Amino acid sequence: MAIRTILAPLGGVEDDDTFLDTVFSVGKRLGAHIDAMQVGLDPRDAVAFVGEGMTAAMIEQIMQAAEREGGARGSRAADQFKRIVEKHEAEIMETPRSAGFSARFLQLTGREDEKVAERGRLADLIVAPLPGTPPRGAPSFTLDACLRETGRPVLVMPTPVAGAFGNHIAIAWNGSVESGRAIRFAMPFLDGAYKVTVLSVYLGSTVMPTGEDVVEYLAWCGIKAKSVTVPADPSGAGAGKAMMSAALGEGADMIVMGAYTRNQLRRLIFGGVTGEVLASVTMPVLMVH
Repeated sequence: MAIRTILAPLGGVEDDDTFLDTVFSVGKRLGAHIDAMQVGLDPRDAVAFVGEGMTAAMIEQIMQAAEREGGARGSRAADQFKRIVEKHEAEIMETPRSAGFSARFLQLTGREDEKVAERGRLADLIVAPLPGTPPRGAPSFTLDACLRETGRPVLVMPTPVAGAFGNHIAIAWNGSVESGRAIRFAMPFLDGAYKVTVLSVYLGSTVMPTGEDVVEYLAWCGIKAKSVTVPADPSGAGAGKAMMSAALGEGADMIVMGAYTRNQLRRLIFGGVTGEVLASVTMPVLMVH
């Protein structure tokens, strides 16, 4: 499955320089087109985030402040895009074509999570910054929308990324539909990896299909891999933390996994592997829901 289009949401913050540089490195490697998109909040929507009892003058001030902030973020994102385009020698391409490394800058107005989800449904890959990475602050509604509302693979990037990645890929395997889809979407990365390791956390019963079954499937695709069973953490840490520890121990520099593979009730009772991974990850993670 070729990756032709990549969507990268920009926040218009200083940290996006490093993030966008990594996105362009991925796009160049895959020969893909990149849509770098910055979404500005509609000043009228800013009023919805304030309490009741505001006077008309106060509301006007809030709208003006939101407009100034949105303009500053938009200008910063446009400048970042221009610098990274020049650095990577990407061709600016406003109309579609079937091949080649290219990019364009999109500016929209509205809620970022909604606009990114809408555009993301027609992207082959979404690259998003890790939630909570300074200066972005709290976990991102945008990332959640990317994962839950697009049906597309999402490459979650910590910032900064320490050098190249994708040379040794760890597949977090739990036998779920989402895990299987993640492998399929990750094929362009798996094809280029020097080493692939399938990690299965043992929680008292054997995962079916097994990690060895995954290795056999990958062999049919021309990808050599090995299977490793990860023992559950005796300290009681969740499967996500055990998986992250095993990936680091194996020397992986990228993880492929299904996202939100448990239903909501089971996540509330037993905890969520996706959340555990996002809370502790230090390498790029390709997630698919």
